[in-house]
Amino acid sequence: MGKNSVEFLKEEGNKHFQAGEIDKAIECYTKAIKFSKDKKALAVIYRNRSACFLKKENYNNAVSDATKAIDVDAADIKALYRRCQALEKLGKLDMAFKDVQRCATLEPKNKTFLETLRRLGAEIQQKLKTTFSTDSRVQNMFDILFADESDKEKQEKAANNLIVLAREDAGAERIFQNNGVPLLMQLIDTGKPDMILAAIRTLSGMCTGHRARKDRKDMISCNVFMEMSQKTGLKKILKVCGQVPDLPDQLPLTENTQLIASVLLNKVYDDLRCDPERDNFRDVCDEYIKSKFDPNDMDKNIHAINTLSGLLQGPFDVGNVLAGRQGVMEMMVALCGSEREVDQLVAVEALIHASTKTSKASFFISNGVTLLKDMYKKTKNEKIKIRALVGLCKLGSAGGDDYSMRQFAEGSTEKLAKQCRKWLCNPTLDVRTRKWAVEGLAYLTNDADVKDDFVDDEAAMRAMFELTQSKDKTILYAVACTLVNCTNSYDKKEIIPEMVQLAKFSKQHVPEQHPKVTYTESCDVANLKSLKVQIFHIYEVVRPLVSLLNTERDGLENFEALLGLTNLAALNDKLRVKILKEKALPEIENYMFEEHDQIRQAATECMCNLVCCKEVQDRYLEDGNDKLKLLILLCGEDDAQLQRAAAGALAMLTAAQKKLAVKITKVTGQWLEIIQRLCIHDNPEIQHRGLVTVFNMLDADEQLAKKLIECELLEILTFVAKLEDNPKKQDAINAARACLSRALDSGFIKPFSN
Repeated sequence: MGKNSVEFLKEEGNKHFQAGEIDKAIECYTKAIKFSKDKKALAVIYRNRSACFLKKENYNNAVSDATKAIDVDAADIKALYRRCQALEKLGKLDMAFKDVQRCATLEPKNKTFLETLRRLGAEIQQKLKTTFSTDSRVQNMFDILFADESDKEKQEKAANNLIVLAREDAGAERIFQNNGVPLLMQLIDTGKPDMILAAIRTLSGMCTGHRARKDRKDMISCNVFMEMSQKTGLKKILKVCGQVPDLPDQLPLTENTQLIASVLLNKVYDDLRCDPERDNFRDVCDEYIKSKFDPNDMDKNIHAINTLSGLLQGPFDVGNVLAGRQGVMEMMVALCGSEREVDQLVAVEALIHASTKTSKASFFISNGVTLLKDMYKKTKNEKIKIRALVGLCKLGSAGGDDYSMRQFAEGSTEKLAKQCRKWLCNPTLDVRTRKWAVEGLAYLTNDADVKDDFVDDEAAMRAMFELTQSKDKTILYAVACTLVNCTNSYDKKEIIPEMVQLAKFSKQHVPEQHPKVTYTESCDVANLKSLKVQIFHIYEVVRPLVSLLNTERDGLENFEALLGLTNLAALNDKLRVKILKEKALPEIENYMFEEHDQIRQAATECMCNLVCCKEVQDRYLEDGNDKLKLLILLCGEDDAQLQRAAAGALAMLTAAQKKLAVKITKVTGQWLEIIQRLCIHDNPEIQHRGLVTVFNMLDADEQLAKKLIECELLEILTFVAKLEDNPKKQDAINAARACLSRALDSGFIKPFSN
């Protein structure tokens, strides 16, 4: 054995460790890791080096090495317990508790594990009592936010915690009682953008969803609005709404700044208590916009129109009133006719936002359509052209899916949609321009003919999903609207025939269904669903789900991620391979040890769908792990859904790998009892899966087959096989008959003579 061989280095490391020479042991294990290519051997070395790091009190490295060992074998008890010890020292008690919980599951009589489990549980409870005392949390957060020397990371964490707390009934109440509103106003006065945003979000959380505190909600809204009015806060927000990034001397903005400001304006307006306050709000906005109109300064004019766009995206009723003021439409016309690109962009976007509500769009339909058509036909600038097109799309769909309310001539909406798809599929255009193409389709897909064309255009669908991967997340809403329209997933009001007749008699408008709507629902939606599955696979839907398996995520996120991966793994081999490439398998195996019943069940169901893959089968074939043992033990649980998933995985594994059928008998002494319980289960699906496993074992090895036939299992097989044909139990009956037929062919049993 050479001095540089992996085995030699590992043995040397073990000797140094036993002698207390920890540094030398680490050195040997590190060298062994460099030379080792065998996963199983590598896992043992990582596990040993983790023990060294524990001795050195280097707990982060101890966790890292133990995790690498667990990734190879999720049931590695030594690695699990060492990681538990290191995590406890790092103060991560909840994660340490999960690891020792898995250890206790594998060895339920181990006193060390049980004592650690009890002690950690008590420590966690005590920590929760101290840490989550609401009053102390609130005070602590404000102390951090106002501390001059507090680091930025701590302040961000405190701000986020305060926002979350404000959304809880008890938390919002304690913030209010602890002088929270004045303190939040002080945060706004700091002038720091992060602090201002945190304060506003906290106030929003305190005002939302707490019916028992409606009076306080009104008080907070009133106080905040008064503070904003006194300190010209409303005008400052309007100033942000009016910023145009393409002009000089503008405030620093992101792509989402104007939208956030609009949401804030809408929230403040909605929370005002009475008409005088709303009138005051509207007057302040009106005065601000009027003050910016200047025939000699085009920059001020586009600031005014951009401010109006912000209002139209927020408190629409206010924006709509101001848009109808004398001079506003004339200013939009003037900006549309300007030679500057920025003037035209601002004007077109204002027209788009102004036609948001059907009932309020008549003014702009009569005044804006001609303007937009002229811009669309005459301009050579793609940015202007596509926005003008979106404006036409929006006005053209003002009637929604009411066929009788279509604004343009038959076929016009299809032409607009065709141009949108053309821009969408053009990779030479920038993301922002292509985003507007999706905006147009979000409106036009209300039309059944447009849905037909879009669903058939696979390239356009793929291009749309590709855009969702960009950094600009404002595109997601338009994509969602387009999909809702294409799948007819929106809520439809029930039409009562008697009410229709009454409406016709009184000469009221009655919505008409498009003649192709039925065709769209029955035929093209099926094609769309098939296409969506392919597209979601291509554009990495697996990765975000895998990220939710992280143990630092909460249990609900883990559970939902496992369900999503289970459904994807059931679709095709490519998706199963993708899940494995994203390194989800170790996490899924870990959750099969989870004490929470639903999470453990979801993980087992996911594994059941993944065992078709050769890579997964190879992991079960490896010696020195308890994966197969765990699967058999799960088959013996009382939970029927868990049994069903585990039995399904066992049946598929033994069908794919005969060695696993033999290995079953070596991993646990309870195997025969559990298999027999499956074969007599009152659930036909579980019974069928148990009998299939028996057939696979009979087919795998002659000695094993003989052992099975010589025990009570033969009586069970005979009883099930003799049952009368029954559609509900036929699969199980056929499987039992196949088992007896296999035993007969092998000569282990003989047929009865008449």
